[in-house]
Amino acid sequence: MQWKKGEIKFDDGSTYPAELLVNSDGDVWNARVYKDNSTIEEIDTKKFANSLNKSVEDVYPYTYKIED
Repeated sequence: MQWKKGEIKFDDGSTYPAELLVNSDGDVWNARVYKDNSTIEEIDTKKFANSLNKSVEDVYPYTYKIED
């Protein structure tokens, strides 16, 4: 698996730069989301959403785009 640069778009329409951990089948296993030059680690859904000052409903589900 390797980390690939891209972006994450949350359900509320906000987008953030990200790195996505992608397996050989193209499935995303994990993501690192960046805000204000800091990495926000996705540990649990509520804590992750709170660190972005958003509710869980605003963040999940999200879409992503991987740069080649």
